Amino acid sequence: MPHSLSPYLYANVWSKLFHSWISHLLRISRNQRSLDPIDVYELLPQYESTNLTEKLENNWFDDIRRYPNKSSLIRATIRTIGWKIILIGLLLIPWMLLCIAQPLLLIFLMDFFEPCSTMPDIDAWLLTIAYIITPIFSGFFFHQYMHYAQMLGLQMRIAYHGLIYRKVLRLSSHSLNSFSSDYITNLFSNDANHIDTTLQFLNFLWLAPVDILIVTLFFWYFVKYITFIALSYTLILLLLCLIYGHLYAFLQTKMLRITDERIKIMTELFKSMRFVKMFCWESVFENKIYRIRKQEMIQLALRSFIDCIHSFLSNTYVGLTFLLIYGTMWNFNIYFDTRFYAIAFMLLSHVEYSIMVFFTEGIRSFAKFMAAQKRIQAFLLFDESERDRRLLSISSMETQSNGHRTTYEMNNEEKYLATTPAKGFSEVECNVKHAQWEQNAVFSLKNIIFHAHPGDLICIIGPVGSGKSSLLQTLTGEIAFFDGKVRLRGSFCYVPQEPWIFSSTVKKNIIFGKNYDGHLFRQVIRAAALEADLALLPNGVNTMVGDQGVMLSGGQKARVNMARALYRDADIYLLDDPLSAVDVKVSKQLFERYVQNYKT
Repeated sequence: MPHSLSPYLYANVWSKLFHSWISHLLRISRNQRSLDPIDVYELLPQYESTNLTEKLENNWFDDIRRYPNKSSLIRATIRTIGWKIILIGLLLIPWMLLCIAQPLLLIFLMDFFEPCSTMPDIDAWLLTIAYIITPIFSGFFFHQYMHYAQMLGLQMRIAYHGLIYRKVLRLSSHSLNSFSSDYITNLFSNDANHIDTTLQFLNFLWLAPVDILIVTLFFWYFVKYITFIALSYTLILLLLCLIYGHLYAFLQTKMLRITDERIKIMTELFKSMRFVKMFCWESVFENKIYRIRKQEMIQLALRSFIDCIHSFLSNTYVGLTFLLIYGTMWNFNIYFDTRFYAIAFMLLSHVEYSIMVFFTEGIRSFAKFMAAQKRIQAFLLFDESERDRRLLSISSMETQSNGHRTTYEMNNEEKYLATTPAKGFSEVECNVKHAQWEQNAVFSLKNIIFHAHPGDLICIIGPVGSGKSSLLQTLTGEIAFFDGKVRLRGSFCYVPQEPWIFSSTVKKNIIFGKNYDGHLFRQVIRAAALEADLALLPNGVNTMVGDQGVMLSGGQKARVNMARALYRDADIYLLDDPLSAVDVKVSKQLFERYVQNYKT
């Protein structure tokens, strides 16, 4: 659906400053009561996921190369952001100065009402106008800061989502089995979003001490050494805020770990609900989930308790500071000017907002981000499949080993074979000295050597658990620990033992994103022995299958899977027992049409 260009692209400076460029969209919303998808503007170039993800991913890979044992997502994020967050933070300086200037203007205005005041009326009017305008300008600078900080946070959130998404596509099967899909969903919906709020409040971490210093100088001008009483209490609260941030981060990390465990158990429970009902295990799982949820609630209660303490200190800051200052001055019979009361109240209110709200929120959001980035970084460091990131788009790859992990090296001089490799250049060379899924596993593949040329058909036979699938996954780079050399020259396609069908039409399941070629499509349908099955389906190749459509049998799924592989028209095919789900007659037909005649 085409979208119109965003008015922001051709808006003038004033329209961008006051956001009037969005008024047309608001007018449409007011007239229609709701917006249609066609009304939404096209995405601005600076928020496109591809460019943002590419920049963060390049910095992340560069950090891994520089510090292989101490890679840091924070360093990669800082290099991606650059000086933007500091430049945006400069907008807070005029906001702070204007907030502090307001009580000063009030003091000068109060002089006009003194009995012997010599201030001209015009000066009083100017001070009044300045006193009214000051909060308007301070609000302008503050909201400009929040706007640009939120947009920068949005860009980094998009980049984090893209980085996690690309990592998911590169994960090895061994890594995918080590966590559930809910874990990845939690990274997207929860952890990656903390960068947004962190960037909004990060600048207040350095602004709050500057605020305290300036306010202290004003207090010194009026009450001299009494200032240290207010300063001491403020610094104590500042220290408590830092302790609060560390404690919050600790509780957040602990609670997230418990939450992950609860989500994992809930996911397993929903997936296996049939067996739970069959064996009457409801009470067992109920007690297990209750215990984990109880631990989670304890962490939530502790976090809420320290939030209550912080809220109490925040709401009583101005009152307690006044009590300490005036109690001391009353005790020592120190005279104080009435003007000091006005400036002290306004300055302390500003400091309360700066420290107990923005500074504390900065500490809290930064603590959440630190806990979240550790989880994201741990996910980004999971083992990847060492094969090419786009299975069929490359013609030449080479696997070398360092004795522990497999690493792929691209053969640049043969990259021209990626689209249509010349016949005779496709080959498989395997020299596996040692391969296993875990470092200290009992089972491992050893001393497997073979060389395959175009037209060769190699069958691997053996009992269940003898390593047939592991050998194929060694060739594709999925195995975790590997020692030896594997070279696949030519595009390859791997057909797993468990067929995979997604919710769509049979046709889309077979072409799988490639351009439709009618002649090739009919060939693969015949080779996969799907003609009779498609004739029985209500809409033929356009029949919906999967969870939201017709349920296919195991044999039909296997043949659709094989047809999808044939449609890729690869040079090398790795078939992991795809005929196990079909009967003998269909198996023979598939072997003759699919394997012998069509591909070898």
